[in-house]
Amino acid sequence: MDIPGEDDPNESGGVLSEKSEYEPEEFDPESLGPDVPSPSDGAYDGDATGLFVKLVIVFNVALLALSLGPMLAYFEGQVDLGVRIFLVGVIAFGYGTFRYVQFERERKSDDEDEPTETTDTQPDSAEASDHNG
Repeated sequence: MDIPGEDDPNESGGVLSEKSEYEPEEFDPESLGPDVPSPSDGAYDGDATGLFVKLVIVFNVALLALSLGPMLAYFEGQVDLGVRIFLVGVIAFGYGTFRYVQFERERKSDDEDEPTETTDTQPDSAEASDHNG
């Protein structure tokens, strides 16, 4: 009785059991995909990271309240509670948007305040007149 999958040295395995010349002898799972970068200690701005975590929580609360409030009002008939929860969502969404825009403006103003190195490709007018004359 032949059992499928039983290793018989006299039986050829077929095309799928043949190894390619490019196939390694042993599978290495570390060879799959790119290397995962490890962040350095100074790679993160503490203020930006803290604000990000706060805004994720604020927007999650806003999304929950904006969806739960109308559902309570419509399906359960608790209009007063539904409107209050919905307003909490509107306020949370507004606060999160305000803080995000404020952070972006601060970041842009900080970028503009930093001096940038510019290379002077045009010769000065005094040097240009020396070369022309």
